[in-house]
Amino acid sequence: MRDNRSRRKANRVLVDGWRETSQAILAGLELCGVYVPESVILGKNDEFQPSVDLVMRHAKAHKKLNWVADALMEKISYGQSSRGVVAEFVRPMASLKSFDLSENSLILILDCIEKPGNVGAVFRSADAAGVDAILLCQCVDQYNPNSIRSSLGTVFQIPSFEGTEPELRDYLVSRGIRIYAARVESSQTLWECDLKGPTAIILGSEAIGLKQRWLPRPEAVIDGICIPMSGKADSLNISASAAILSFEAARQRSAT
Repeated sequence: MRDNRSRRKANRVLVDGWRETSQAILAGLELCGVYVPESVILGKNDEFQPSVDLVMRHAKAHKKLNWVADALMEKISYGQSSRGVVAEFVRPMASLKSFDLSENSLILILDCIEKPGNVGAVFRSADAAGVDAILLCQCVDQYNPNSIRSSLGTVFQIPSFEGTEPELRDYLVSRGIRIYAARVESSQTLWECDLKGPTAIILGSEAIGLKQRWLPRPEAVIDGICIPMSGKADSLNISASAAILSFEAARQRSAT
């Protein structure tokens, strides 16, 4: 199950850590099993104690709690480094078409992001800024262990959907959502863009950006948006860009 292909084939998600597991439970994922080492001392971890209590209570109530030997726990833990608990869930299979958008939705689209840590960090920033959904186009699995860890479990809290560029574009256009593409070469800064209505912002990888992807078409207007930069660097990490753009949208919306 540590292999992405095996997890997808089995429709499973593996989660390491008390906090992350509690977030998956709170999000309503179907629990298959919770695995805890025999040597664990419960009630001694003040930082994560609320999460520990929630996970243990839920696992016992659903009869999914499994005590395992420490050596086995190391083997099944990500990177063979135990974080106190490993949990197995059924992979969420929600359809984008069935997603109920709010009247003033803010959506992030991640395009061709290959590093799981970056995807997870975007979810963490998006959760803090109140983003309604994240759409993934040819990205690494959002349920990769590194994605889950760097998101602090928020990958389970924000609705996320995968799709091709045409599928996602058609979905946004059909629902009257204004689309912005974050491009370094854009002449329109985020301060000049109206981010108050239903809005989707596309973010490409730090290395290559969006290039010829997500170009405007007659049936799908896509405006450029950029973050003005004063230093020597010509780009930001995608999680930093996502945070800046999302919080600017939140600022504009709170001012209305």
